[in-house]
Amino acid sequence: MVKRLYQIEKQSHCVRVVFERGMMIGPRDIIAAIDQENALYSIEGRHDLWDFRGCSAGTDFHFAGMNRVVDRIKHQYGRANEKNKTALLVEGSTPFGLSRMFQLLMDGYPTQIGIFKDEAAATQWISKIDKP
Repeated sequence: MVKRLYQIEKQSHCVRVVFERGMMIGPRDIIAAIDQENALYSIEGRHDLWDFRGCSAGTDFHFAGMNRVVDRIKHQYGRANEKNKTALLVEGSTPFGLSRMFQLLMDGYPTQIGIFKDEAAATQWISKIDKP
């Protein structure tokens, strides 16, 4: 049996994806979690909180690896809209920098992306209803 690097759970305000602390995460791990999350829950209007705290980037997580993740999202999951929100919860400068790269590469895709080091701030942002 293969051990999962992450857990996906439905909460009242979002779908939460939590990666196991101490893990090195690569593009394949992110894509696997995205695929599983999208198989379980509808994409349109969904709010996500991805918790990467305590994790580090694998050696294959560079610009080309990040582009694979972005391409997968943009080309396979076109049902997102401007009401979708994804909060990335990170610790440290490298995960924050990778999250910023992801945010910039996702420019033009309708999902709002926020990067947070504080869980309360991430939850508050995810839970806030945007005015039309």
